[in-house]
Amino acid sequence: MPFCLLLLTLLLQDQATFRSDVALVHIDAEVRAGTGPVNGLSRGSFRITDNGLEQSIVSFAHDEQPLDVILLFDTSNSMRSVVERVAEGAHMAMKELHSGDRVAIMAFDRTTDIVQDFTEDFAVAERAISGKVLQRKNHCCSPIQGATGAAARLFLQQHALNRHALNQQPSNRRRAILVITDDQGTSVHPSALRDLQEADAVVLGVIVSRGPRLGPMAFRYKGIRDFAAKTGGDMLNARDAAEGVREMLNRLRLRYSLYYALPPSKPGEARTVHVELTAQAAAQRPGAVVRARNGYFTPQ
Repeated sequence: MPFCLLLLTLLLQDQATFRSDVALVHIDAEVRAGTGPVNGLSRGSFRITDNGLEQSIVSFAHDEQPLDVILLFDTSNSMRSVVERVAEGAHMAMKELHSGDRVAIMAFDRTTDIVQDFTEDFAVAERAISGKVLQRKNHCCSPIQGATGAAARLFLQQHALNRHALNQQPSNRRRAILVITDDQGTSVHPSALRDLQEADAVVLGVIVSRGPRLGPMAFRYKGIRDFAAKTGGDMLNARDAAEGVREMLNRLRLRYSLYYALPPSKPGEARTVHVELTAQAAAQRPGAVVRARNGYFTPQ
């Protein structure tokens, strides 16, 4: 069963009591107005439709959930100085993580590697960035979408291991892939989006601009921005990549988690989701924009 579907025995924010034989769909949402987050929303502030039908939100959480974050570094030639800057500022960025959070480090150029598996020891993660990531040989190619799919599969592998662990309880951890890149990728990987949806992971991007994408694939390349939009993630154009990582981790903490009962559906079915503020909540917060994923697959 993918991460997006949690057994209702999970103890959630509002301490409600549920049946144990029903599955939940999890939607991770960000609400922003102008340049800042919108806080203070409640379960009744949101409206969700699944395949066009409105759903009842059965549980809700805001900033209390622990985080599982994959920092995914583009280590192609054009990104060398950027990675060095993030390594210098890693300690300040890691201060956005709290006790109980976990972080993993991955890197890609021609290939994608797990540099450091999930750890709650943030000093270990810092050393992985300043050591192993910076030691990678730099190449010219950046299969960004493929690397993001590989990060999603790390979440899926982790879930499979946890599911077989003795007495393992369902997880309510918020999952995100934070990509540090200039978004000058080389190919499109449609299958990676399904991996992201099954992993229930949002894609966040810290983009260090290198100008418009060039080359024969430029007209059809959507890069990391496409995945961020479809998973309900966020993008930040940053001059200082280290500060960008810190800011995106802070934004991740302030997202909302919404849960509703899985509608009747076929195994493996692709379903569409739309999340918005109710008319009353939208009127109280003019200009507020909701970012949430636009679909998921029911479990096989």
